[in-house]
Amino acid sequence: MKTHASSMAVTVFAAACVLCFSQVSPAQKSPDMRIISNDYGVPGSAERFELKAAIVREKLDTALLPAMRAHGIDMWIVLDRENHPDPISESLGGGSGVRTAFIFFDSGSDKPEKIYLSSHELGANSVVSQVYDVKKYYGYSKEGLMPLLREAILKRKPKKIGVDESITLPDADGLTVTLRDFLVEAAGPEYARRITSAELVVRDFRLHRTPLELASYKRLLEWTSRWQTEALSAENIRVGKTTAMDIAWWLQDKALQEHLTGSGSPRIVREGELLPLEDPSMTVQPGDIISIDGGMKYLFYNTDIKRTVYVLKPGETELPASIQKAWNDTLAIAELYRSKMIPGSIGHVIWEDLAKEYGKKGYGVGYPDSGGRAVASTAPEVGIYGHSTGNSEHDIGTRIATDWPMAYGDRVRYPLQLGEWYSEEFHVSTPIPEWGGKVWYARFEENMRVGPNGGEYIIPRQDKLLVIPSATQ
Repeated sequence: MKTHASSMAVTVFAAACVLCFSQVSPAQKSPDMRIISNDYGVPGSAERFELKAAIVREKLDTALLPAMRAHGIDMWIVLDRENHPDPISESLGGGSGVRTAFIFFDSGSDKPEKIYLSSHELGANSVVSQVYDVKKYYGYSKEGLMPLLREAILKRKPKKIGVDESITLPDADGLTVTLRDFLVEAAGPEYARRITSAELVVRDFRLHRTPLELASYKRLLEWTSRWQTEALSAENIRVGKTTAMDIAWWLQDKALQEHLTGSGSPRIVREGELLPLEDPSMTVQPGDIISIDGGMKYLFYNTDIKRTVYVLKPGETELPASIQKAWNDTLAIAELYRSKMIPGSIGHVIWEDLAKEYGKKGYGVGYPDSGGRAVASTAPEVGIYGHSTGNSEHDIGTRIATDWPMAYGDRVRYPLQLGEWYSEEFHVSTPIPEWGGKVWYARFEENMRVGPNGGEYIIPRQDKLLVIPSATQ
């Protein structure tokens, strides 16, 4: 029972908090950017769980053994601990515990044996309970995980034990020093000598995309394209009032409303000038070109695409011919890029071939280290920086870039794999006569899968620039 004094204290504290928060400057948001519910049809928790479980089961049963056998690893052990999960653990079913071991063993059958060892028992509404063959929980016992881990190893007598250590791939580098020491002690001297990096197992497991994965990712891409298109619509952007920061906040709020998460970076080009990112003091003006770079997160997946809009000037009813031609040239650059996405092609070799071919067309070559700005403000240029995508915006497959080991590691030396997901990303700087020859820094990015004859867009690419009428129309 509260005393009068304690009640007074709570009242004073609450008043102080109101005063404190009232002094914090709110995020600057225009009242013109409205959140309109369009009902994207995003599944609820139960349906998401069933889909997650189905994806993990399909993935482990069809993609893992080929990856393990290709690299001579018959046991893969992923270790994590409370509040510090391995980057790949969510794709394996997740869970939580003081210390947790996901173990996969090739017993010679057509599916891996799936073993889960952890401290806390998981309920029926967990992926692990639905998918794993062996589930053992040690609770807050004195011995902890070690005897269970040792037993799992000694019973199966693996020839080679793969663990998540990698210089090149962040998602294959989750094993900490202390957990590696823990594994070495649990395994004992004989089996500790058999521990090796599983980085290429992780890569191939990740890049082997299953039918359920592709269907889920396509759905997310459709939501993402709709979300960015709505953000750049006349219903949401008020010329002379809306700022790039308004658009950025709208993207986050709209994603949350649709039971997703997502963010995007709106970039305004004004007569050849790249305006500062999300500047709250600069409003959208006639003649501006606005692009959004970003994506949404759903289940295990992240998208990464761009959509672009032109704001008509008073008296204009369609795109200026120079802008339309620049966009057509951008699509031609995209088509040449797409045609090079052949399975087995090496990342940096693709980049070098594209650089030569774009050079023959009169373009200079730009790099992603230019801070988001074209190197030259009046010369034609193409910047090529495609990347693997899917479970993160920048995933762990092939990188199409120049061969800079300190920047990209071995990823530029990986071959493209049939069916892997890829972000075709580049910029094209095209001189615009009405801008005194200054370039339009056109940004292009679409997600595709690597097909037998080149890249295949998972959803239709943006073929036409979006258009917003001017304020006076």
